[in-house]
Amino acid sequence: MSIMIPEISDIAVGEEISAIDRIVGGYKTYQVLHAALSLGLFDWLDEHGLATREEIGSALSINGMFTRSLFQTLVELGLLVQKDDRFANTTTAGRLLVKRSAAYQGDWILNASDDQGPWSNLSDTLALSSPKNTGFSAGPGPQFLRALAERTIRGEVQDVTTILTAWDGFDSATKLLDIGGGHGLYAIAACQKNPKLHAVVFDKPHVTGITEEFIRAYGMEDRITVRGGDIVTDDPGSGYDIVMISHLLYKFRADLPAIFGKVAAGLRPKGLFVSNHWFCGPVCGEGSAGICELDRSIHSYGHPLCHPEDFASGMFSKGLVVTKKTTVRSNFGESHIHVAEKVPEHKGPVPEYNGSCGCESCR
Repeated sequence: MSIMIPEISDIAVGEEISAIDRIVGGYKTYQVLHAALSLGLFDWLDEHGLATREEIGSALSINGMFTRSLFQTLVELGLLVQKDDRFANTTTAGRLLVKRSAAYQGDWILNASDDQGPWSNLSDTLALSSPKNTGFSAGPGPQFLRALAERTIRGEVQDVTTILTAWDGFDSATKLLDIGGGHGLYAIAACQKNPKLHAVVFDKPHVTGITEEFIRAYGMEDRITVRGGDIVTDDPGSGYDIVMISHLLYKFRADLPAIFGKVAAGLRPKGLFVSNHWFCGPVCGEGSAGICELDRSIHSYGHPLCHPEDFASGMFSKGLVVTKKTTVRSNFGESHIHVAEKVPEHKGPVPEYNGSCGCESCR
C-alpha cells in the first residue's frame, strides 16, 4: 500500500495544541520551583533579605545568563517580590518554602519527582502487579517520610486531633499508641493537647530515626518514645487509653481481623481506637478528580479498603464498637475516620467481617 505524502502547507495542528502546551508548561514551571528549592534560593533570601540578581546568582552559583528569566518566572508565580532590581521572598514563599517554617512543604514538592519515585517512572508503576516495597525492611526513605509529614499538616492532623480531643476520656488519658505512625505528628499533636499524655510510636525500625527527628523538633523527647516492630507479628504493648492508625492498613487487608484484635488487646476497657483511612467511593473510581484518584491509588496501591460498614464490623467482632464515623480533608480527598471504644465484654451476635466489596481493587 502506498503512503500518501502530505503537503506541509496543508498540515493543521490546530488551536487545541495550546492545551497540551499548558501541560508541558506546567512541567517546566514545576522544574523552576524544584530548582529554586534544590539551590536553597528561598532559604538564602530568608537569611539575607533583599538582594540583587548578581548577589543571589553569585551566592548560589547560578549562571548570570539565566537569572533574569528565572527570577521573572518566580515573581510571576508569586514566590518572589521585586523592588527595583532587588528580590525577596513573598509571604507565601516564606511560610511554605523556607525550611525553618513550621508549614514548610519543600520535601513534598521535591519528592514528587524523586528519581526512584512512582511519578518519575509512571509507565513502570502502572505495570506493577504488586507493591514494590513489600519486605519488612523495605520501605520509603527519609525524604518521602518528611513529605508525608508536610502533607499531613495541611489540615488532616489538625482535624483528626480535633476529633480525638472531643472524646470525653481524652483529658484523663495518659497513654497513647500510634501504630505505623511514621513521622509521629498525630502522637505529637495529641500530647500537645494533653500535658499528662505519653505516647509510643510503633513502626518499622528503619522508619523510627525520622520519628525521633520530629519528636526532638517538637521538644517531646521526655513524653514520646519509639518502638520498632511489625504490627502483624510483634506485640506493641498494652494498657493504652488511645490507639491510632492512619493510612497504614491498605496493604494489610487480609490481616485486618488480626490487627483489630491486637488493637483491642492493647487498649484498656473503654479505651479509644481512631482509624484514619481512604475508602473506595460508592462506585470505585468515582469521587475526586482523576489525577487525585491516580495519586491516591499509587500511594495506597489502589486504596483497596472498601465498605466502611464492613470495616466497622471487623472492629466490632473484636470488641471495638464504633461510636463515631466522619470524614476529614486530606491531600487526596476525604479520609474516613472511625472512632471506636473497647467494650469489656461483648454480648450478642458478632457480624461477619467481609473485607471485599467485589470491586477491582478488592480482587
